[in-house]
Amino acid sequence: MSDYTIENNPSETRLDDATAASVLGHIGGVIYRWDMLTDNISWSSGAAKTLGLADEKLPVKGRAFNRILLPTSENSRPNVIHSSEKSDEGQGVAYSLQYAISAENASAQKDVWIEDSGRWFAGPNGEPASAEGVMRVITDRRNLQDDLDYMARFDPLTGLHNRSHLNYSLEKTFQTLRDNGGSAGFLLIGIDHFDLINTVYGYEAGDAVISEVARRLRLHLRDSDVLGRFSGARIGIVLNDCDERNMLVAGYRILNVLRGNVVETDAGPIAISASVGGVLIPQHASNPKRTFSAAYNALLESRREHEATIVSYRPDPQAERRHREAVKLSEKIIMALKQGRIHLAFQPIVDATTHEVEFFEALVRLQDDDGHVLAAGDFVSVAIRLGLIRLVDHQALDLAIEALDEHESAKISLNVSNETATDPEWISKLAIAALRRPDITDRLIIEITESHVAESLEEARRFIASLHDLGFKVAIDDFGAGFTSFRNLKALNYDIIKIDGEFARDLKDNPENQAFIKSLIGLAHQFDARTVVEWVEDTTTANHLRDWGVDLLQGFRFSKPLRQPKWPSEETFEDAPAIPIAAIA
Repeated sequence: MSDYTIENNPSETRLDDATAASVLGHIGGVIYRWDMLTDNISWSSGAAKTLGLADEKLPVKGRAFNRILLPTSENSRPNVIHSSEKSDEGQGVAYSLQYAISAENASAQKDVWIEDSGRWFAGPNGEPASAEGVMRVITDRRNLQDDLDYMARFDPLTGLHNRSHLNYSLEKTFQTLRDNGGSAGFLLIGIDHFDLINTVYGYEAGDAVISEVARRLRLHLRDSDVLGRFSGARIGIVLNDCDERNMLVAGYRILNVLRGNVVETDAGPIAISASVGGVLIPQHASNPKRTFSAAYNALLESRREHEATIVSYRPDPQAERRHREAVKLSEKIIMALKQGRIHLAFQPIVDATTHEVEFFEALVRLQDDDGHVLAAGDFVSVAIRLGLIRLVDHQALDLAIEALDEHESAKISLNVSNETATDPEWISKLAIAALRRPDITDRLIIEITESHVAESLEEARRFIASLHDLGFKVAIDDFGAGFTSFRNLKALNYDIIKIDGEFARDLKDNPENQAFIKSLIGLAHQFDARTVVEWVEDTTTANHLRDWGVDLLQGFRFSKPLRQPKWPSEETFEDAPAIPIAAIA
């Protein structure tokens, strides 16, 4: 017998009404028939239990059923059926709607959401006369959808609107201003030193601070204002129907509100301060994206003031030009990374007495798509600001390792940015290279900048210790530019100190620079560190530095950076056999 025929024994393949009702009940479903002429409703067995009603509360009339629904329910079955524009051609007309049985009528005292699907059938006059359908309880699905809808519009921590809704509110504001004229304001409030709050007090305390800031702001805004969490520790406010003077007044009022009382947290009381940036729209920003950007720039300027102040954004043609140039440059950096147009140029660092090459500094270069080559100073700052520097540093390390593999006699130094120094993937890549070729630790010097030390002494100490543990030497670059204390210099155990080239300019006519360099030379030798002076451009300067005891010199006096330098003879370095990378895995 075919698996798809029921003619022979239909009783074994069809469900009786009681069984069908039981199955529906298990999945939260109920069958009903509604006679619209008498208003009588017939239910499948177990309907009251499935719908979350007491037996005595199961309506048997259509009007009675409508009375147990939420008053706010937009749909009702009679309305949907009678408003249908379709006609019954003999097979009924389908309908589907959702509504809720109110909590006061439900056994669990909670709203019960129903999905009601069925068909209505016309009487002799063509008007709806009866309906048959299935109700399914969809409360869990509805609650999940409500949660998703909430999350799409609100920040779960503060209960404020999220950034997406701020954007939507700004779009509406711009439309109103286009239609009716006038002006509005947008304020961006940033909690000062929030990273420090998280570090010292913990993230839970940081969350408590943000929540309290949101609560205080809610209490001091107009009903027409829109408050939302912009990002992290920043909150945005759309001030509708507002001129610049009132925007500034609102900003200063907010500052006073926030610094008025400490925030009590489980970790202890925390005093907070904030910076505020604002922008008047549409006068100084023409769309939400530009509004956010302008307010953010104003916020940064407010923080640079180091005082409780609000900065109102003013268009700056020069700044906008620099921004456009930075955007173009970022695109060049990304394309150069993708297309392998990042390369290294090598500048020799020579013995101050013999002028023989000790090693080369590997300097990162970017080749534009038209063949023009950009030095590091032309693009690195933008790469740092836009978060691209780690990609650049990784590619530079790959190229440096490749150069050391190709040239057995090569010995080079390589800069690493502050941002990449905390990247475990970068140092892991370095460690793998050292395992594959043990001799690389003697031929690669890692340079970190003095600003790295200034940002975090402990972080710099850990990074240098990790490099030393792997066997690499470490140089501090641009020393003297950031005025690192001598105590920190001793604590960090550098192998090489590279004195900032600014102190070598016009050295013979600058007694202050002479004194500074002489002091550093003596200090470095006490710490058993070698010294390098950068930017040496003439013989007189080179001779002075040699006579004062500088170990190594670097600059155009000896060579400009070269993509293909003349490497020292292979015989001057011990050969070390390469270990296949597979042997490390």
